[in-house]
Amino acid sequence: MTGTEVIEETTKTGARAIARDQAHQLRERVEPPADQLKEEAADRVESVAHQVRQLGLKLDRPEEAHAIARRLERTADYLRFRPAAEVASDAWETVTQPKVLWVAGGVLTALVAYRLLRDRSS
Repeated sequence: MTGTEVIEETTKTGARAIARDQAHQLRERVEPPADQLKEEAADRVESVAHQVRQLGLKLDRPEEAHAIARRLERTADYLRFRPAAEVASDAWETVTQPKVLWVAGGVLTALVAYRLLRDRSS
């Protein structure tokens, strides 16, 4: 190795170490607030699950309400027990999926809402 190559390699190694250290420091600053937001979101989702169960009892549809509430509780568990970076990555993947999935989800939601409203008015 020539002197120039040694200097280049040393510079690259030093730059990697600096970048690693800065990334670690950034992670240490970002993770606590992200974890707190994640916990607050999980608490809110659990609260909605409880409200769905109560509404299901009022509307005399406890089985359907329980199924919806259970899915919400699983979402809260996901938020609570996954690292914030993984939650953010999963959210990014979800919003960057093809638009067809979003449209299909909207149509499905509309159909479910229509059925619930129709059954309620009967």
